[in-house]
Amino acid sequence: MSNRLKVENNPKITALYTAFSQDFGPDFRFSGEIHNFWELVCVTSGQISVAADDQIFDLKKGQAILHSPMQFHNITAMCNTPSSVSIFTFSGENIPQLQNKICEIRDLSVVKMLVELANKYYISDFGFDIKDTKSKNNHHLIYVKQLELFLLTLETDFSNKAQNNSKCAENYSVIVNTLNNNLNKRLSVTELACLCNMSEINLQKTFSHYAGVGVMEYFNRVKMRKAIELLEEGLSVKETALRLGFHDQNYFSTVFKRIIGYSPTHITKSHR
Repeated sequence: MSNRLKVENNPKITALYTAFSQDFGPDFRFSGEIHNFWELVCVTSGQISVAADDQIFDLKKGQAILHSPMQFHNITAMCNTPSSVSIFTFSGENIPQLQNKICEIRDLSVVKMLVELANKYYISDFGFDIKDTKSKNNHHLIYVKQLELFLLTLETDFSNKAQNNSKCAENYSVIVNTLNNNLNKRLSVTELACLCNMSEINLQKTFSHYAGVGVMEYFNRVKMRKAIELLEEGLSVKETALRLGFHDQNYFSTVFKRIIGYSPTHITKSHR
């Protein structure tokens, strides 16, 4: 009988959302977001700054970063120069653990090929959202397998450069960590500035520069991310709201639906 080697941890992409390239102007700033799928950002020209939760990364042409589901992230242009990126979003299993690492892209032509294959095999709305395959054969799976292979090659190529450690980036990290440590409270900007030992103006300016959203909006977003965890653990909507500093359950549900896209009862019903 032949020996058998079990294949483990093989990446498997199970759903596709977007695959596109985009050019940014020298003053581009994308408002940060949180979503429940993976997002791979590849820089094909210029330089960008990327927020990933409490860390700031500076990426140049030929580098990439992978954001995990429910991780806050954004993109900001750097050095007053235009830039171009290719972005791939998907769900999957056994995705390589590339979060919070700058990856080196061996061959940028592979990135171009991945975008071209997506355009060739899939129907998309406005060039972004993948809706369906263009044919009923299995040729579209070529794109899926190429993307899985690309993720594996990124896993072996990391840059020696660490995240941005400037004073402003460090202040941003302090703000984010302070918010994460106080998810059970109803903090005002004044109270947050005091906890961070910063002026309100400096705090808001620093946060807006890196996150692309207001600090209180970000606070609500990370609270809703935590809310999902609590609801999935079996807490009621009321218990979750109180745990996160919301004394009005209806207001909590309104904020949750605005940020997540569906009501918190959707989670409680699915976990009964």
